[in-house]
Order: sequence, then C-alpha cells, then structure tokens
Amino acid sequence: QKLGRFLDLDRQKQKEKRAKIRALLKKLKKQQSVLEDKLQNNPDASKRKRIKRDLKVLHAQRKKGVKLCRAIKCKK
Repeated sequence: QKLGRFLDLDRQKQKEKRAKIRALLKKLKKQQSVLEDKLQNNPDASKRKRIKRDLKVLHAQRKKGVKLCRAIKCKK
C-alpha cells in the first residue's frame, strides 16, 4: 500500500508539472504571435532586429518546453 500511495503521489506531481508546462507553452505561443504581428507592422530596422532576437529566444524557450513536456509524456 505504501508503494502504491508513493506511485500515485509521483503521478500526481507529474500531472501538475505537465499542466504548468502546457500553460506556459500557451503563454509563450501567445507572446510569439504578438511579436510576429509587431514585426510585420514595424518599419524601423533597429526595432525589427530587436523583435527578431526576441522571437528567436521565445522559439528556443518553447522548443525546450515541448521537449521537457514530451520527456514526461505530456499529451495535448
């Protein structure tokens, strides 16, 4: 029984972690969408360069989050 409770607790922690990661991924995707819109509507070269850099960072963060989510068997 103790082992069963321990395993259930571990599954619950994984489930909570997956939920937090999924919420974070949604937030990052929304930020990425906003930045892409700004990039299209901004004629200033220096601001476009900064926005592109921010987009690269967001993309890397999302990629890392998806990888972590898959590692703990995150399902959509």
